[in-house]
Amino acid sequence: MTIELKLILNAISPFTEEEFAFIEPYFQMVSLKKNEILLEEGQLCNTFFIVESGMLRNYYNNNGLDVNFSFTMEKHFTTNFEAYVNREPSKIIIQAMERSVVWVVNSRMYAKENGSFAAFSTFIRRVAIRTLMATEEHHNMLRMHAPADRYQYILEKKPELIQRIPLSYLASYLGITRETLSRIRSNKY
Repeated sequence: MTIELKLILNAISPFTEEEFAFIEPYFQMVSLKKNEILLEEGQLCNTFFIVESGMLRNYYNNNGLDVNFSFTMEKHFTTNFEAYVNREPSKIIIQAMERSVVWVVNSRMYAKENGSFAAFSTFIRRVAIRTLMATEEHHNMLRMHAPADRYQYILEKKPELIQRIPLSYLASYLGITRETLSRIRSNKY
């Protein structure tokens, strides 16, 4: 377990060194190349992922068109929450947008063997809540704001997306076409 991972974990829920040693077997580091797939559509989702470096995107394929609904950067978590909770095949794909170091957390194995360990249980609940909040934030942005306001929201709240992802992915994330995004960016909307 790296120092960086420990800092990420402690920012969510504090752990002692003894607790880190106890949970370490449930964390596996994976290095991904740009565009490498971490979770395939149809694959069972029994884990969640912590991005130490790099960036991931969550998307699904809609008749040959990728629909992006989440980007996960350093110090953040992702999974296909529905598939994880329901123990069913994933309907989404999680892909590395750039070279990434990701920690795969197999909390299901942990729960079976050590279900009473309070610090890790608290951590898992807090990650679940943060994941749901991020999903709700995106959902609300799409439903409650006009396209130009969505772009303004990203400029104010998540400017790193504009710097790190292609405009076609950003347009999909905002629920608009690339052409509409171009008009918004040039103030012709």
